[in-house]
Amino acid sequence: MVPAEVRIAVIGNGRSVHTVTRSTAVAARGHPVCLVTLGPVLPAPGIEVRTRPLPRGPLAAVGAARTFLADVASFRPDLLHLHYAGGKLGTMATLSRIRPLVVTVMGGDVLPEQHPGGLSALERRATRRILEQASIILVKSEGLRRALADFGDFAAKARTVRWGVDPAVFRRDDAGAAALRRTLQLAPTDRVVLSPRILQPLYNVHLVVEALPRILAEFPTALLLVTEYQADESYRTGLEMLAQAAGVADRVRFIGQIEHADMPALYSLADVAVSIPDSDGLPQSLFEAMACGTPIVLGRLPVYEEVVHDGAEVLLVPLEPEAVAEVVARILRDPALAASLADRALATVRVEADLGREAARVEGFYREALDAPLPAPGRAARALDALGLLVR
Repeated sequence: MVPAEVRIAVIGNGRSVHTVTRSTAVAARGHPVCLVTLGPVLPAPGIEVRTRPLPRGPLAAVGAARTFLADVASFRPDLLHLHYAGGKLGTMATLSRIRPLVVTVMGGDVLPEQHPGGLSALERRATRRILEQASIILVKSEGLRRALADFGDFAAKARTVRWGVDPAVFRRDDAGAAALRRTLQLAPTDRVVLSPRILQPLYNVHLVVEALPRILAEFPTALLLVTEYQADESYRTGLEMLAQAAGVADRVRFIGQIEHADMPALYSLADVAVSIPDSDGLPQSLFEAMACGTPIVLGRLPVYEEVVHDGAEVLLVPLEPEAVAEVVARILRDPALAASLADRALATVRVEADLGREAARVEGFYREALDAPLPAPGRAARALDALGLLVR
């Protein structure tokens, strides 16, 4: 019989807003939750956190693995929830003897094109083992569900969960936007084009920089704000050089890593957000912009059209600077269009991606996992897991 209160040990990156907010949303359903990780952890109200310093060197790594597994076991969980089906933390989840295992696929774990050179053979094996040992696999999109097929036949245990955003947190914040505008020293006349994604080549921020001269030709006060999450410094330098060569360096502003609590204000001050990566799952930034009433331009990736539609909630573009410039300018010149996109997007995100409702669905999947037969661990496979952890 499944208990009303489920003790949940979470394994994931403690610096990931997604891991922390999803864990706290589950805890808000009345379940004890403990996040076990290595390294720094974001504030995580409502959940227990156990972390240790990141190890340096092979011997330290062995010791860290042992203490990590001890930290997980000492919580005495009924269930283990892993966020990200890969990496060393993922392998440690498979090495723990705690089952059932629920796995949230994040994107980069099953989409090899998001890694330069693709996933290594060892990383592919680690991901496959994690998926094999999972009782339930949570995916944000049908695109991610299809990606699982590259690792094995896992369709029967995949469940679609958008996760989404807390509408009490991500909402229009005009007062916060005005305050942030002053902090960033923006002029009242600046028309803000926002790049909210990770600052790495995958996300094609350079195409927005290349589009900027055409946007400025019609809107001289346009200003591109670029956030710097997980910044690739060589890529950032390249963007600065590109902006300088195009004569728009004074209209491109790199604004560092904005605190999660300030993101609603940042979206609210933007006239338009642009997100045009080569590959994507179903990004949190899309739901955040929608919830804050910010018109958003997306690349033409099929995964987006599971939730939004061109000309309704968003505008879709091919990955070409000319097309990006035209669509951004279209939103800037047409307030009625911008308002229509924002209104429809807000209505859609309330239905498709409400964090509280999605956490309730996850709770149901926990109970399903607790009732399901457990995968066989396999001693030889576990030994290979441990070896792979040491050599990766």
